[in-house]
Amino acid sequence: MKKKFSLNAFLHNDRLLMLFSAIAAIVIWALVSFGPGNTQSRTISVTQTIDLTGTIAGYNDLRVIGEDTFTVSVTVEGARSVIFNLSAQDIDIRPSLSDIQGAGVSEVSLTATKVKSGAYTITSISPSVISLNCDYWLTTSVPLTVDVSKVAVKDEKAQQIGDVRIDSSEIANGTIQMEGPQTTVKRITSVVATVDEGGTIDATTRYSAKLIAYDAEEKEVDLSNCRFTGASADNTLDITVPIWVQKKVPLSYTLLNKPEGIAENGLITLTPSEITLVGEAQALEAAATTIGNLGTIDFDQLLPENAEATRTLNIPSDIRVLEGDTVSLRLAIGNYTTKTLSYPVKDLSDVTVINLPEGKNLKLQSQQLSNIVLCGPRAVLNRIKASDLKVTLDAASNNGTGSVRYTVRITVPSQNTVWVYYGDGEASAYRLYGTLE
Repeated sequence: MKKKFSLNAFLHNDRLLMLFSAIAAIVIWALVSFGPGNTQSRTISVTQTIDLTGTIAGYNDLRVIGEDTFTVSVTVEGARSVIFNLSAQDIDIRPSLSDIQGAGVSEVSLTATKVKSGAYTITSISPSVISLNCDYWLTTSVPLTVDVSKVAVKDEKAQQIGDVRIDSSEIANGTIQMEGPQTTVKRITSVVATVDEGGTIDATTRYSAKLIAYDAEEKEVDLSNCRFTGASADNTLDITVPIWVQKKVPLSYTLLNKPEGIAENGLITLTPSEITLVGEAQALEAAATTIGNLGTIDFDQLLPENAEATRTLNIPSDIRVLEGDTVSLRLAIGNYTTKTLSYPVKDLSDVTVINLPEGKNLKLQSQQLSNIVLCGPRAVLNRIKASDLKVTLDAASNNGTGSVRYTVRITVPSQNTVWVYYGDGEASAYRLYGTLE
């Protein structure tokens, strides 16, 4: 049989009464705290970064200089159950970027709007106005030098600091490209990569050099808002400070086609006769032989009026020559002269043929070698006639058949102080025509 509810029994049941009281207390607390009639306020911090990209100011190449991120306090009001579930992502801070009219400090107003829907309102924002420093963005190139005055060599008698190398392929010709606000960039007249740590070194050493900018009055310019091509984010450059040493190198040359009767001793005077190379030791050892070699002096390409000449040394960029990059060359043939002859050729009996292919026949047409320039002592040249010349035809100089043109070499066998001038180019000034069958 079902029992009827008895209020009297319930009120005298301590356990049930205690449970009921606890449940009632929770319900009442919830209604008071989260009920629709309970309105509270809360402050939320929102961080906002100002970006001018896509704005009129941005199209005019204006940028925010310095601080571009701000934190504002937004006060919201609504039911506790709503506002305490809000975060900074639920509120959108909108700066009035149309307030920026040009370079300089602009007062920009801020508004806050709801991103997340719900029964709450935004009652205030603080600050409601921020100061933005804007400027036009410029890119230009400025002179760049390196200051290693705090670096010293260990052995000052045998060593010296060489040409400092900037370890960036993006920097060349003594300038560096920079970008930044125009009020800063237009002040800068020079930039110096400065090595602060210094010290004494006895080998090539790499440093990190800080870029320091100066204006026309040599006052330092703040570079905190500037960037440099080839430099790190903190405006430093990696540079190499080389240690240079010296090396004496004698000059050398090779004589070609010198007449046997002209003595080599005392024939050529070089000024200077040796050079002093300055550079890193390893580079000097590798290049010394090449730098000191003046190449060939070919009598085939030499006239008495060319007795004095200047040769330019082939010097690598990382090496210096104390005496300069040119050498004066003087040959003891200044009192020699020239004589011009012609040599008639009727047939093979007038020439000496070498390297004729086996089984081949060569026929020469009647012709004349004209304007043959002989060089030598005047008295010797006066005695020379065309019949004293020897013409040698090298059949291997042309491998064709039929009508063929050959280069020839001309000598004066009876005079060992005379040579033939062939021109400035290859020894091919004199040619004979024939038929090879």
